[in-house]
Amino acid sequence: MFDDDAPSLGRLCDTGLSLDAQRVALIQGERSMTYAELEQRINRVANGLISLGVERSERVLVIFENDIRFPELLLGIVRVGAVAVPVNFKLQPPQHMDLARDCGSRIVFGSAGTDESVLACLADGGAEVGIVVDADQGPLRNYEDWLASSSSERCDHGTTGSDVCIQAYTSGSTGRPKGVLLAHGGLLLNVRLQVESNRIDKNSRVLLSTPLFHMNAMASGLLPCLSQGGSVVILKEFDADRVIDAIETQGCTYTSGVPATYKLILAAARQRPHLDASSLEFIAVGSAPMTRALLDELVLTLPGVDVIEGYGLTECGPIITLNPRGQNKLGTIGPALPGFECKVIDRDGNILPQGEEGELVVRSECNALGYYNRPDADAKCFRDGWVYTGDIVACDPDGWFTYRGRVDDQMNVGGENVFPAEVENILATHPDVRDVCVIPVPHAVKGQVPVAFVVRNVGSTLDEKELIDYYVARGPLYSHPRRIYFIDEMPLMATGKTDRQALARLAREPGPGTGPSPVVR
Repeated sequence: MFDDDAPSLGRLCDTGLSLDAQRVALIQGERSMTYAELEQRINRVANGLISLGVERSERVLVIFENDIRFPELLLGIVRVGAVAVPVNFKLQPPQHMDLARDCGSRIVFGSAGTDESVLACLADGGAEVGIVVDADQGPLRNYEDWLASSSSERCDHGTTGSDVCIQAYTSGSTGRPKGVLLAHGGLLLNVRLQVESNRIDKNSRVLLSTPLFHMNAMASGLLPCLSQGGSVVILKEFDADRVIDAIETQGCTYTSGVPATYKLILAAARQRPHLDASSLEFIAVGSAPMTRALLDELVLTLPGVDVIEGYGLTECGPIITLNPRGQNKLGTIGPALPGFECKVIDRDGNILPQGEEGELVVRSECNALGYYNRPDADAKCFRDGWVYTGDIVACDPDGWFTYRGRVDDQMNVGGENVFPAEVENILATHPDVRDVCVIPVPHAVKGQVPVAFVVRNVGSTLDEKELIDYYVARGPLYSHPRRIYFIDEMPLMATGKTDRQALARLAREPGPGTGPSPVVR
């Protein structure tokens, strides 16, 4: 469907329209939307933006939680040749204001309850127009009223494959957020490659419970399924029981998530001996490393369901490697997608032999065009057509990659290199460990050492010494966690990933019963 005459992401739903305009495109709770209705609302967004004087390549900020209206807004913005800037709705108003300034957005859209953030963007972020779902007064316009006043006639402003369609901001975990520039052609190519690898078609029905603004849900679930005329089931927020309910009642064929959410889904599934997941064909896992223990439990709990691990980076369009359906190798992130050139290099830029660990460097037509107004960051990440991912991997002789960790996460423990995921994998095999996260902490002699935060299974009396002894019997002595702290649940980020920074703060700022001593043995 993606040929040279149709490079626009704004035409993503044309296949669904041509198959049957009355097919259900979107479902959220009791509300559903056909492809015909979605098409009309996309046009209303596009024509409404034209009436506001939106110009080609103009940035439009979107502060939206998971809402059935998110797809129409995203696709309506890009249909007129503008650039959609979807951001984390859980940020505070000052942070949204900073993002509005950074991208220069004149128009800001907000979902219900985002009034303060949108007003901050209007007051100090340089924006001029604020449109919010539940707005009822003041300078904010009501989204549905604004939409109803616009024409539903099809409009298409010509775009090329190299035009930017989405400016996706990184989380900013290592500095201020950077706007990644994704082009129509690269993103659509990435969608097509996922469709082929995961065998997504008109009968597919994806369940999305992680945030739609994030590339995990957007580029791996929403866009591929809509591109083939399938259906998208949207949950407002992640809740393990509601995920299971939706799979059973909506007949979902796949879902996309992160390891932390799958841990919670498995815990809920244990309470349902008669769980009916017969509609599921595969589950997609990404955005963070998954322990082998969790992978094995998923396979055991969901027999006949492909557990598809992949790896991606927003800067690479975003999916780079993916285990093919029916050929997946558990514990790996799969081979590179067709057309992707991948090198594994050492610190000096030398290409390493197969099997050796090094930084992954990627080149493809899906690569982002760079960062928005960040030449300093461009020079570090984008070099001579290659993206330097900052991730450590190893590649086996068959071309399957194994993820080791971030370059920045690697600990040097008395001269030995240790990745948090290596320690987590061993600790996770203990039958009383429900969840685990390992972080580095400073050490006066070793430089850095691992510390583990562990969630025990209900009723477990597992203690620190017992778990450390368990590790020492199975892993290298130098990498054993020097302290283990038991917590009730892992802190999660808006994307569903474990919030490692929150745990690092807990390690640095001890209090009675809250964290480790600042002196680690």
